[in-house]
Amino acid sequence: MVQLDLPSHHFEPRLYGVGAWTSHLHFAYDLVAVMKPALLVELGVDRGESYFAFCQAALENKSGTRCFGIDTWRGDEHAGGYDETTFAQVSEHNRDNYESFSTLLRSSFDSALTHFEKESIDVLHLDGLHTETAVRHDIESWLPKLRPGGILLLHDVGVRSKGFGVWKVWAELQQQSRSWTFADGPGLGVWQKPPSAPLPGFLEELLAPPNESNAALARYYTEHATAMQEKIAQQWRDGSIRNTPFAQQTIIQVFHSSDGSHREENSVYARIGHEGWKDVRIELPPNARAAPLRIDFVSALTTIEIESIRVRAPDRDYFSATTKPDLDSIQLRGDAERLPDAKLFRFKITGIDPQLYLPSIETELHEPVFVEMRLRVSAPA
Repeated sequence: MVQLDLPSHHFEPRLYGVGAWTSHLHFAYDLVAVMKPALLVELGVDRGESYFAFCQAALENKSGTRCFGIDTWRGDEHAGGYDETTFAQVSEHNRDNYESFSTLLRSSFDSALTHFEKESIDVLHLDGLHTETAVRHDIESWLPKLRPGGILLLHDVGVRSKGFGVWKVWAELQQQSRSWTFADGPGLGVWQKPPSAPLPGFLEELLAPPNESNAALARYYTEHATAMQEKIAQQWRDGSIRNTPFAQQTIIQVFHSSDGSHREENSVYARIGHEGWKDVRIELPPNARAAPLRIDFVSALTTIEIESIRVRAPDRDYFSATTKPDLDSIQLRGDAERLPDAKLFRFKITGIDPQLYLPSIETELHEPVFVEMRLRVSAPA
């Protein structure tokens, strides 16, 4: 039976709750602490939730790992677009904590290939654009850089909506070598590049055929994932979410609808920092309808001031709210409280689900449609 006295038993993540990797942070920590890879490369860093778990493990366990995080820090069709705040904050965190062994490469994945020798990488984490075409391309390009017996991590293997195709590629990889799939969150695939070679500690147990040991490991990580989510929920309840890294940026999520219902798969994102006024432009998918549009703000108990909202095509405005009467046509629902203001649409976020509803709009299906906003987010004191 596997011993569950793992390095992550006393792990306290410095960075969490800022992405879709929260469920797997304890596994990331154990992977580096036990395997002690000489070279770890992550493709798709974004806000650094997974990458800095690897780095924290390398530092605290003196693994001697050299880490590289590669991203354009421009966003993509799945993560949404975002401003320079993300790269600035990731760079600062890296510089303050891990600069001696961690390098951030602001580059496309293809351009970064020349930085690494064939079969030089011990752990490769792929978390870029999640379409099937993009994932296949990244696997074909980067797998030669992973050493035989090395570990590939593939994120979002459980997501089958919004054009994600990781699951298709993952199903094929599983037929080629031994692997493990974590079902928590959006799913994480752990795959060893053939030919298989013995791995240290719990990793050998994890990649063995299904047995009591890897079932116990799965339960261990699920318990930690649940505890992390409860910790975040408690921080929302007691207001301490204001003091976490999550509070440094705001996600704007636009839901489009043809029938008045709003579903996660019918939404697009942008993300902004909290310094000064921001001009945000979000393109809706082809054939998206606005009956009506709903705009959510994933933001830690902030105050939001909106100067204008427009829904427009290249040659026309479908909806324009630039004056107080126009702004007052927008409905505020959910976890938000309207604040008085003579000119702006101003409100305070009071929980996890504030919502704005625009009036229903008839749009032409053949032309691109954009939601444009000018707004300012005041971070909690």
